Amino acid sequence: MNSTVLIETKGHVFEIKMNLPGTMNSLEKNLRTDLKNALRQFRDSTEGRVAILTGQGKAFCSGGSLLELKDGLDASAAVNYMQDANEIIKLIVGCGKPIIAAVNGAAVGAGFNIALACDMVVASTNAVFGQAFAKVGLVPDLGGLYFLPRVVGMHRAKELILTARMVKAEEALQMGIVNRLMTPEELETRVLNMAKDIAEGPAVAYGLGKIILAKTWENNLDDVLQYEAFAQALCMQTADHKEGVKAFYEKRKPEFNGK
Repeated sequence: MNSTVLIETKGHVFEIKMNLPGTMNSLEKNLRTDLKNALRQFRDSTEGRVAILTGQGKAFCSGGSLLELKDGLDASAAVNYMQDANEIIKLIVGCGKPIIAAVNGAAVGAGFNIALACDMVVASTNAVFGQAFAKVGLVPDLGGLYFLPRVVGMHRAKELILTARMVKAEEALQMGIVNRLMTPEELETRVLNMAKDIAEGPAVAYGLGKIILAKTWENNLDDVLQYEAFAQALCMQTADHKEGVKAFYEKRKPEFNGK
């Protein structure tokens, strides 16, 4: 049986590709398991510094598998189902390395929210986004109620949830859902080049910054200032910091090694 998630390493970049194009990469049990394993592999890799998360075929991810849900779940099974799926989001947000969502097509329901959990969202001009949960009588999950209002604002988040309408790529860019748009033909190459550029940066600083940003909404300014102070003190002990200062005075590009 072919893997539902493909992993390819390109230097310090991991490309993680959801691989169920026949179902628009819906979050079936096997895909959820394989995706979590791929994210753990990236997290634990000593070589991987940046990951690209994308989908095979015409979709990024169409969300939960209605085939899996068609017979219904009792309350206990539903809680287990959600805890299993929620681990995907925890692995993305809790990873101390950047993860870029390369949205190659439809990102719907939980697929939309997986993209929102990533550190950057780069999309094809063919991409569409939708909080489609209301169409099947469900509430947004996989962090949608956490990420969406923080990205687009509360009233706009409510609109997208209540109407369940599809948002085209250009509007998603204007809303701040997407960082950059690219043509379908150039998406893979340009995102890889972006990831390679980031991978050349100071990995320790990136990781500490990501961890603090993840807690920003829960802390006041004094807390964040304190976390910044601790993080900066750690960064000042790294080889990358010393190399960065040296390169500045030598008027050259720094060569960071992630340590």
